[in-house]
Amino acid sequence: MPLRMMTFGFWEREVLLAWQAGRAPIVAAVVALAAWLLGRLLGSTRLQAAAGGLALCAGWGVALGLAIAPHMPAERLPMLAAVALAAGLAVDLSGRAAGLAGFVLALASGWWLAGAPRSDAAAGLVLPEMACLALAVLLALRVLRAPRSRWSCAAAALALWGALAVARVPGVWTGLALVLLVAGLGSVGAPRGTAAGRLPAPARLPMTVRLPMAAGLAGLAGLVVLALGRLGRGGVSRVDLAALAPLLAIWATPRLAARLPWFGGAGGALAAAALAVAVAWGAGRLGLVH
Repeated sequence: MPLRMMTFGFWEREVLLAWQAGRAPIVAAVVALAAWLLGRLLGSTRLQAAAGGLALCAGWGVALGLAIAPHMPAERLPMLAAVALAAGLAVDLSGRAAGLAGFVLALASGWWLAGAPRSDAAAGLVLPEMACLALAVLLALRVLRAPRSRWSCAAAALALWGALAVARVPGVWTGLALVLLVAGLGSVGAPRGTAAGRLPAPARLPMTVRLPMAAGLAGLAGLVVLALGRLGRGGVSRVDLAALAPLLAIWATPRLAARLPWFGGAGGALAAAALAVAVAWGAGRLGLVH
């Protein structure tokens, strides 16, 4: 009887999480649109820039809850998104310390997503995971630093969602990736130059956009690898390739956009995401990964 009750509780929780993840993208889209329109109405470029981060916090919060003491690794994502958004807003308001904020956020992300160890012994057990997650956030920040990278956020999120779907991961993960996609689309309308108000176009995206998107992309992809992948055991699976798909999409977006000028940035982003998903799917079909 106890085993049956425990099993029922497990599946009941999985169904609840899947249902919450299903409605989460709708909430994220509403929040992103409302924040962008309100910012446009009030003439607040910072509110417009925060639309994607607010959508990410709201969507992941609906899907997983904003837990101070999470029990599951994925439940750490909403708090990560909230902290990244707050840090980005603080950097843009002050107009300084962008590099330091990114570095501190990367270290904090690795510690938080690896289970927030509170002793040297506990930290030593998850040190490789902490280091890899922190490096993933730093890498995401680096590749999203380039000018004209607003469509790269959407392309990376679309590639992650599509690659996870073809890898047939549990629906909770694809639901979270769909929320990230909504946030990436919300960042497309972010004004340039909100960090100091003096940046000429084409300028880098403000930290209010880059910090939540980098932490979200790296955090979600990293947790998927830790939970379902084989990289930690010396192998490569479809899930691992799916987690790497955003990097290919970010790299390919400006190059494909230049070759498809009649479609603009949207065409380059869509083509780059499709390429990344096709690579992940093709590797699986050809038996290169399992």
